[in-house]
Amino acid sequence: MKDFISIKTILVATDFTTRSEQAVKVAVHMAQRHNARIILFYNFSSFYIIDRTGRQMVGQESIDENFKQAEHRLNLIKDHLRQQYNFTNCSTVIGNNTLIYSLNKTIDEESADLVITGASGRQGIKELILGSSSYQILTAANCSVLLVPEDSHQLNFKKILVPVRMLDKLHEKFDLSKLIAEKNKGTISLLGISPEQQFTDIRRAYIGLRKELRRSHIEYDSSFIVSNDKALEISKVSNDSEFDLIILNYQDEENWKSFFSENFLKRIINRTSVPLLFFKDSNQNNIKKDPEEDTGYDITLPFPG
Repeated sequence: MKDFISIKTILVATDFTTRSEQAVKVAVHMAQRHNARIILFYNFSSFYIIDRTGRQMVGQESIDENFKQAEHRLNLIKDHLRQQYNFTNCSTVIGNNTLIYSLNKTIDEESADLVITGASGRQGIKELILGSSSYQILTAANCSVLLVPEDSHQLNFKKILVPVRMLDKLHEKFDLSKLIAEKNKGTISLLGISPEQQFTDIRRAYIGLRKELRRSHIEYDSSFIVSNDKALEISKVSNDSEFDLIILNYQDEENWKSFFSENFLKRIINRTSVPLLFFKDSNQNNIKKDPEEDTGYDITLPFPG
């Protein structure tokens, strides 16, 4: 259990596409600023047939070949990081199970603080909801997640938007925001957003964080909005100003499902070129999955004869 917020181990989920390339670039710049190590992670699933004789893997030769190809491509990325950035604190992990099981197993074994994954800005909202790998990682990873749009060019986070819209784990998210700002010598834009029925509590928390920023050496600006449509307000502010990073609390993600037809997911998650960092409290994540469960496809066949 961690007593303070830090970023010492960064896991980069790659699928060797252009969106992954940008995620790797962001990761190496963050790692250099935080003196962190990088884990390059790739996963592929095996396929099984189940009959009365038991579980049998299909296509072992293909699996071995896929593993070798993945290992080769990951090593090429490692070589590039060493040659281009003189960065050597990098290792690789290849998972061979469901994406989320392999990912969380690696997060646990390597004590990863942050997962960085690329996100395509060209996909429609339907694809994002129903099963893109980046959305799976966002919803199920057992640590904070940074989504990097493939058309993003931000490698340094000089201007950071930090919405204050819910109280759960607010100070932990704020500590992460200050850490990012300090490492980037950046500015925090504190945005309080409250519906009328929560005005007193959220306003009090917002004022407390503003006082904390005033006592720090971090440059900041602040504003407060009373609105029942938090998603729309964040979308407006992010479009009116050029931010390098938006830091959100994932605990509120369930509430965003009501905003799928509004501007928040369309403009912020699915259309924006601004990286989005979703804070997750890793101490509360308890997703457990049997490694034998849902691995590839299971086909039950009749016993021959």
